[in-house]
Amino acid sequence: MVDIHTHLLPNIDDGSKSLNDSLRQLCQMAEGGIKRVYLTAHYFKGHYQYSRQEYDEKFNTLVNKVKDAGIDLDIQPGFEIYLQPDILEDIKTHNLTMGKSSYILLESDLNGLPNDFYNNIFPLLRAGYKPILAHAERYVSIMQKPSRAEDLIYRNIYMQTNAGSLLGLYGEKVKSTAWILVNKGWTHFIASDDHIRGKYLAYFEARDKVEEMIDNHTAHLLFYVFPSCIASGENIPYEYVQVYRPHHSHHHHRRSIIKRIFG
Repeated sequence: MVDIHTHLLPNIDDGSKSLNDSLRQLCQMAEGGIKRVYLTAHYFKGHYQYSRQEYDEKFNTLVNKVKDAGIDLDIQPGFEIYLQPDILEDIKTHNLTMGKSSYILLESDLNGLPNDFYNNIFPLLRAGYKPILAHAERYVSIMQKPSRAEDLIYRNIYMQTNAGSLLGLYGEKVKSTAWILVNKGWTHFIASDDHIRGKYLAYFEARDKVEEMIDNHTAHLLFYVFPSCIASGENIPYEYVQVYRPHHSHHHHRRSIIKRIFG
């Protein structure tokens, strides 16, 4: 499994507070079957803002500690970038991508995606970046109308859902929205968004829940196949679900059959 959204780099944002806390969490991840993790520190101009050198120094220190501790994990750099006008310059200057890929993890105002949301993303797409919207189910705009996630996918924006959302850790409305996105094929990644507020459990519980509620194939896509594509450079399909609605003249309704078609 691959976790593409964590805040485990110590003392750089509102996540991990110490190297020891990070090492304990990373050990739990490896023991549970995680093979690769992205340390996506918040990057928010005016709030969480730092040089790439500062990030790399903290990153390399943690990677060396992980090796010394014998923890078997592929640790990759990454950032959760708050979408603002002219953020493209920061992305280019500080190379705020996930690993060596062209993928970038973005977040926006949880109270509702702003009117200029796509106008700020379009320059990133034009520059060749592949945006992923972090915790899509937590935005009020998408909670009010989940099909807005599909609209964004049509505009070449990938969706990421938090494992904790599927378990109800952010409330019932977020939970119901998260399951709509997963069932409809309107999310491409399920990740922990872990800030070390407790043990690393929600990710594994969510993996089991998706397998139970949908199927193993879908769980494999969202927890391993699509997240793995970031490092390998393989294309991730924006649409990976087909909905068949066979018409039967002797019935007054249609039955939808949803098929996960990738892989």
